[in-house]
Amino acid sequence: MAFTSRCIARCVLVALACACNGGDERAAPNLLLISIDSLRSDHVGCYGYPAPTSPTLDRLAREGLRFANAVSTTSWTLPAHAALFTGLYDSTHGLVDNGLRLDPAHRTLAEELARTGYHTAGFFGGPYLHPTFGLNDGFEVWENCMANADEALDAATFATQSRRVHGASHEDITSPRTLEKVLAWSRSAPTDRPYFLFVHLWDVHYDYRAPKEYVELFDPGYEGALTGDDFVRNPAVAPGMAPRDFAHLMALYDAEIRFTDEHIGRMLAALEAAGRLENTLVVVTSDHGEEFLDHGRKGHQHALFEELVRVPLIAHWPGQIAPGRVVNTQVRLIDLMPTFLALAGVRDGPPSSGRDLRPALAGRELEERPALLELFADGRQFAALRTNAFKAHSLGWPARGDAPREFAFDLAVDPNEQQPLDVKSDARALKGLSALRVMRSEVLELKSRIGTGAQAIDLDAEMQRKLRELGYLGSDEERSGDGER
Repeated sequence: MAFTSRCIARCVLVALACACNGGDERAAPNLLLISIDSLRSDHVGCYGYPAPTSPTLDRLAREGLRFANAVSTTSWTLPAHAALFTGLYDSTHGLVDNGLRLDPAHRTLAEELARTGYHTAGFFGGPYLHPTFGLNDGFEVWENCMANADEALDAATFATQSRRVHGASHEDITSPRTLEKVLAWSRSAPTDRPYFLFVHLWDVHYDYRAPKEYVELFDPGYEGALTGDDFVRNPAVAPGMAPRDFAHLMALYDAEIRFTDEHIGRMLAALEAAGRLENTLVVVTSDHGEEFLDHGRKGHQHALFEELVRVPLIAHWPGQIAPGRVVNTQVRLIDLMPTFLALAGVRDGPPSSGRDLRPALAGRELEERPALLELFADGRQFAALRTNAFKAHSLGWPARGDAPREFAFDLAVDPNEQQPLDVKSDARALKGLSALRVMRSEVLELKSRIGTGAQAIDLDAEMQRKLRELGYLGSDEERSGDGER
């Protein structure tokens, strides 16, 4: 019965493809989605960064389409990927904190594509993509590319060993291993149906341990003592640090980007040589950015400022996307699921807060839509509404009973969010905060209609302590709100 269902699904896929493209079956594309962990868009060449961090991404943008204003839903890995795979804002999918897994009742991107007839395969390099968290639903192949986690580690065992896995992941170098595993899959995977391939690349995430030659490419004359090790707890990385050391810190981050970019280039070249990129839409993005003292902090998962939520988004599909196009309209990670499903011919997909970006791929204009940003980890209740011109924030610590703090920025004149508007008198601020409350109500109403959220997994006290040390759970100082603006 399963074989018959898949055959039917494949026939439907082909019929839809032929109808959309004059009988050409290639209109049902292969889909390759690459997520680069912790990559902020303003360190990518095609987004204006002057250092040579991203020749592969820059080429894809020249030959394809670059979304100039793409945003995540949050500032850390787990909920951002849940949003990517469900097309839902964080309030709706519910996977918003440590100790939770995605409810299997959610219909994910991979599940929908598999149901339609696609082969599905995923490769991940970081701990929050482990099957413990449920993001692998719908993938026929889901391979761990970390060095420190047993391939066969089940969810229950991972929950007791997660402290070891998370700690070691910051010292790992995963891109070579990921490349090897993806190419091994490409040599043996079936070719009878289109594929959806997801690749998560971890090395841009701290700690910063790129090979020496990559660091020297960006900072050949450094003679100081700063390294990229133990980034979150390193007291040398702090406001007021020496400018020369800060420049080296940027070089360490940039070196990781270049190292990762080169592995993407090798991956694409090998897939093309194997005939795997014919009629393939390649999309490259990130789950969130990274703060380097922009607002007095480092790392991520503590705020919703621009450096943390602006991400690159590049689409490459020769013959289907005109080269060199730039879309300035704001788009969101949640828009990718409905876009992929529409390209695959899925007409009855699950509820989504995202929108189909196919008009942009075809060269047509998109209407402006706001983006909701949320952060609920470790008792926070942070939310923001963003447009290209304006951003309104509301920060609360409901677990402590603190009253929310609200502020807003005119992004047209203050793109780095350094000059907050007067939220008591500025009409734009009042309007933006009101719109934020309305948008949050809408996504919560959608959650109520869907009727599912996240499920609890066990995190013992020792694992919670380790996660807090690594910056994934807030310290007492962070829970006081110190440093937030």
